[in-house]
Amino acid sequence: MNPSVMENLKFLGRWDHRTSGSCASAPNALVSFNAVTKSVTFDLEGYSRWRFDADGKPLMYFQTSGRTTKKLGAAGDGKVHSYRLIKISESNPGEVCVRNIALDPSGKFAPKPAPSNRRIEFIGDSFTVGFGDEGTNMDPPEMEFDKTDASKSYAFLVADGYKADFQVNAVSGRGLVRNYANIAPGWNLSKLYDYTVAGSASIEANPAVWDLNKFHPQVIVLFMGINDFQGDPPYADRRIFKMAYAKFMNKLREAHPGVKFLLLSTKIWPNDDLTPTIQEIYDEEIAQGHRDLEFKVLQTENVGLLGHPDVRAQQEMANIIRPIVGRLAGWLSR
Repeated sequence: MNPSVMENLKFLGRWDHRTSGSCASAPNALVSFNAVTKSVTFDLEGYSRWRFDADGKPLMYFQTSGRTTKKLGAAGDGKVHSYRLIKISESNPGEVCVRNIALDPSGKFAPKPAPSNRRIEFIGDSFTVGFGDEGTNMDPPEMEFDKTDASKSYAFLVADGYKADFQVNAVSGRGLVRNYANIAPGWNLSKLYDYTVAGSASIEANPAVWDLNKFHPQVIVLFMGINDFQGDPPYADRRIFKMAYAKFMNKLREAHPGVKFLLLSTKIWPNDDLTPTIQEIYDEEIAQGHRDLEFKVLQTENVGLLGHPDVRAQQEMANIIRPIVGRLAGWLSR
């Protein structure tokens, strides 16, 4: 991408910035900018659904497959407006790339959006992605691409409500130590988390490793483990899972001094092992003297695609999580 364009762009989420463009795989990875323009043309590559915003409100939804040039209308009133291009699907496996962003011939970029003093990270699986949130249990499974809108997930809603900078590092079907039905063995969340573009890490010869110093969240929301204990057995060994969870948290503590954690769980089928396991993890952390975490069990109505939370359930989860995040971060007014 042209350096003169790059200097005007703000990226949220994990992006691999290459000479040919900026690439990502995570849901809700986004690029924002301020501009006076009548139109915006995006040069994009990859299979994805997108949401284009002006001043925080959706202007258009569209999808891409392969290399695509998309010209979209903008405010065009001679005033500076804020724009966002949001990746509302996940790439699992795969990636998408923003090759260039161009304004109309008379358009001009304004100074790029300032960083927020609020920062949140969400780590999880399909519930955090927003997988199938626009679908129902009656829809065929192959509609997962069309029925997923990550910008309606609890993660996006909480972050956007606080006007926080954020990352959503979530991959559907993956567990902390064991994936759903043992798919993609070895490529679980604890391994994928180390890479910038998780969706292509397992198929690239030398995938880029993410530098944890690039983004220091104040709160990390952990909603991991559904796939470790759900689907066809054998399930994860609870002792190994607990050890991996504690190790993962300590890794994050070391990378982000002072960070706070929200541990989430929900009822799962068939054995409902997740909640008692996360409860034990929480209790052990407290017993060790940690006071940087809270634990919450969510009751979800899973009537979306393939038994996932739908848009309404995602909103309900956001409503529950929002004040806990605010309390942990100290963002609530006194």
